[in-house]
Amino acid sequence: MGELMRLDRDGPVGVLRFLSPERRNPYSIAFVEALIANLRQAEKEDAIRAVVMTGGEHFSSGGDLVGFRAEIAKGARATSQMVDTVHDGGRAAYQFKKPLIAAVNGIAYGAGLSLALSADIVVAAEDARLCEVFAKVGGCPDTGSSWLLQQRAGAGVARMLVLTGREIDGRTACELRVVEECVPAGEVENRAIEIAREIAAHPAFGMHTAKRVMRAAAECSYLEALEIERDAQSVLLCAHDFPEAMKAFQEKRPPRFKDC
Repeated sequence: MGELMRLDRDGPVGVLRFLSPERRNPYSIAFVEALIANLRQAEKEDAIRAVVMTGGEHFSSGGDLVGFRAEIAKGARATSQMVDTVHDGGRAAYQFKKPLIAAVNGIAYGAGLSLALSADIVVAAEDARLCEVFAKVGGCPDTGSSWLLQQRAGAGVARMLVLTGREIDGRTACELRVVEECVPAGEVENRAIEIAREIAAHPAFGMHTAKRVMRAAAECSYLEALEIERDAQSVLLCAHDFPEAMKAFQEKRPPRFKDC
């Protein structure tokens, strides 16, 4: 597990590094297991307030098709179980409680692109190569990309990218709103860490709640979103951070948050 992934600590930022860029970090079962274990570890450590995922020269080439062949050969039931296991990686990333930022260099194909899109924010290199490759291999979207891509870029752009299997670079991805920021290749990781530090400066309880509210609101109606916001905000307004912020404002001093 250790040779596939490593969780580094950079102050309040955890940097989750994929360690097989020469193989383009294939999204194998072992990769999924390492991803889940490292995200769980990052979630347990209070000192880590935001996490950056990076694959170095390449983010991820997507599903390990060669490695999956043995399970596929066993039939539909074994294949379904395998796909569900692969999906556990996306679940772990999407449900990660702390802010998660993907730093994408090189290739992000198929499940690799899905993993990047499961993050809260995606920073891509201008020359990164992103592709919903499923149609080219006779498959359909999996690892959450059918939903994640539509959430970010809208239904029309999502259908175009999925049905054509077209590869786009980081600049185009930013123009289509598939990713949030696009920078030169040598600046991707630093920019992602910079954003993570900006986020990590905020009170943790409110930050975690804000992420949960944003995710829940994206999946419901406007009126349902108001109820989600009401319930969450009612807790935060009575918690320790917001009252301290109000007191500090009144006393014209910087707030002294307890969990920062």
